[in-house]
Amino acid sequence: MTPATPAVVPRPAATTLILRDGAVGVEVLMVRRSLQASFMPGAYVFPGGAVDGADGSPAALAACNEGAASLATRIGRVTQVGDQAGAYAVAALRECFEECGLWLGAPDHHAVAGGWAPLRARLHAGESMADLARTAGLPLATAALQPWSHWVTPVGLPKRFDTLFFVTRAPAGQVPEVDAGETTALAWVHPPEALAAHARGEFPMEFATVRTVESLQPFADAGVAALLAHAAAHASLPPLHPRLKRDAEGKIRGVLLPGQPGYDEAG
Repeated sequence: MTPATPAVVPRPAATTLILRDGAVGVEVLMVRRSLQASFMPGAYVFPGGAVDGADGSPAALAACNEGAASLATRIGRVTQVGDQAGAYAVAALRECFEECGLWLGAPDHHAVAGGWAPLRARLHAGESMADLARTAGLPLATAALQPWSHWVTPVGLPKRFDTLFFVTRAPAGQVPEVDAGETTALAWVHPPEALAAHARGEFPMEFATVRTVESLQPFADAGVAALLAHAAAHASLPPLHPRLKRDAEGKIRGVLLPGQPGYDEAG
C-alpha cells in the first residue's frame, strides 16, 4: 500500500498593499512576477514574500518603531499569528524594499546619504534589515503597517503560504523600481480599472490577489486616509482557508471560500 503524501505545511509570508491618492482615486502598487518565477509566474501581485529567520531576530525587533506589546496587540491578536507578528511585519518591510525599492514608513521626501539604491544592493547581497536601518538612521517602521487580511493557500498545492496582507501609505518622494529578477514590471492601478482589465484578460492576477483588489473597491474613491482608518479599526482578521474545487477526475476546477456551495464537501 502506497503511503499518503503528507500535506505541504504553509510557510509564513507577508504582502503589502502600498497605496497613494491618484487622479482618479486610490491607487495600489502592483508588480509583475518574472515568467521564470516558480510561484505565480507572469502574474501581477503585491510586493511580498516568505518570512525569513532573521525577520524575527532580536536585532530586527529591536530596530522596529513599536514594541512587542504593540505588535502583539495590533497584529498578533487581530490576525491570530501571536508572537510571530513582528517577524511578519519586518518581512513585509524587507520584501518591499527588496522587490520595489521603497523604504516604507520613512518621512516624506526623506533622503539618505548616497541614496536608496546602495542600501537596496546591500540587502540583495545578504545584509539584514536591522543593519540597513542603522546605516540609514531610520527605524523599521512596522507601525506604518495595518493588517488587512490573512490568507492560507489551499491544501493540495505544491507551494503553500500563510500570508498576512498589510496596507500602508506610499512614502512621498521615493520612486519604486523593479529588481529585474523576481519582478519585471510595476504599475499603480485603480482597483476598478485593474479588475476590468483582468476580466478582459489583459491583467493577469491569481485568485487571492483578485479578491484582495476587490476588497479595496469600497474605498476606491474615498481616499487612502479613510482606507487606513478602516484597517486600523479591525478587531479580528481570522485566516481565510480557501479550498480547491475538483472534478470527478481530480482536476482543479476552481477555488471555493467558506460559505460558498461545495466548500464543506471540498474539505
